[in-house]
Amino acid sequence: MSVVNHFDVAIVGAGPAGSHCAWRLASAGARVALLDGSHPREKPCGGGITGRALHLVRESIDPASFGAVRIDRVSFEREAERVDVSVDSPGGSPDLVVAARRDFDSVLLASATRAGAALVSERVTDVARDEGAWRITTRERTIRAPWLVGADGPNSLVRRRVSAPFDRADLSIATGFFVRGVTSRSITVAFEDRPAGYLWSFPREDHLAVGICAQATESTPGVLTPLASAWIARNVPNAGRLERYGWAIPSLRERTLGRDRAAGPQWMLLGDAAGLVDPITREGIFFALQSADAAADSLATADIDPAAAYVQRLRDTIYSELMRAARLKAMFFQPGFTRLLLRALANSAAIRQIMIDLIAGRQPYRGLRRRLLATGELRLMLAMMRT
Repeated sequence: MSVVNHFDVAIVGAGPAGSHCAWRLASAGARVALLDGSHPREKPCGGGITGRALHLVRESIDPASFGAVRIDRVSFEREAERVDVSVDSPGGSPDLVVAARRDFDSVLLASATRAGAALVSERVTDVARDEGAWRITTRERTIRAPWLVGADGPNSLVRRRVSAPFDRADLSIATGFFVRGVTSRSITVAFEDRPAGYLWSFPREDHLAVGICAQATESTPGVLTPLASAWIARNVPNAGRLERYGWAIPSLRERTLGRDRAAGPQWMLLGDAAGLVDPITREGIFFALQSADAAADSLATADIDPAAAYVQRLRDTIYSELMRAARLKAMFFQPGFTRLLLRALANSAAIRQIMIDLIAGRQPYRGLRRRLLATGELRLMLAMMRT
């Protein structure tokens, strides 16, 4: 190994969080190294992208450039019950689209390199402090930078070096199939009682992403995979080739969110590496992009401690929302609550709109109880109040 490169910031991981942060910093004139040996790649993920996430990247990418499927309906299921809800987009802008992650991540990565970020398409093998800076090692070279940003997913190497890996109780497992040869314009969300969780079907341009998730301490891929297979057999009669996938998703408990720190001396963690995923919906793209903005803003402000500013920004925005979700999670997937929810969805236009707003990111958990109370669905409201 003979090559040593010097940068202002080294970002490990070129998914949405890493690429968007690299775009922000490079656009502001910073020397940025973006290290990733696999991106852009298809990721085992539903691929849902909310309107609020698209808004965050409106200056760097064109939503028409990555083959997104615009969603016009969401179907909610529980056992034999099913409720179809239309998705309206005020002002004509999409509230929810679905895209293959290879395509979405590719346009974000391209925007970062156009802005001047240096892509190092090599797998990082180690990171370590070295004389007041960070030494990031690949098989081919060493990168040196005073700031290290970890955007390398739930199994983050950077997190393992600067903090600690996630406890199993703070992870969900997800497994499923890419179903080739069939697609649609609708999403399905099917609540599961055992194990407590949900199954989804998200349409891409030429296939469906069908998967199921549950808490890692409550289930295994061996239990979940047959449930996904059975749903496909019942609901996708013209299914083509099935490609199995599986992965871990951060789903942090409230007490973990209360004590976890996503930054320290000359380092920051973004997106999945920081555990910034909604523990109910398991949606993380919006929070990944939001954390990238927070990191870039903190690093660009010279008269503050960037790490402390970044942690405070997360506390004031993302963590407060995720902690509300973590409090609701234990109740949300209970059979009694999902039965009430399906009944309310069938009978109440107001409840249908609230659920669409939750999925599309327009309705935060803050204010959710107040909005539910206004619908008059008192049994559903009382179930939430007991949490």
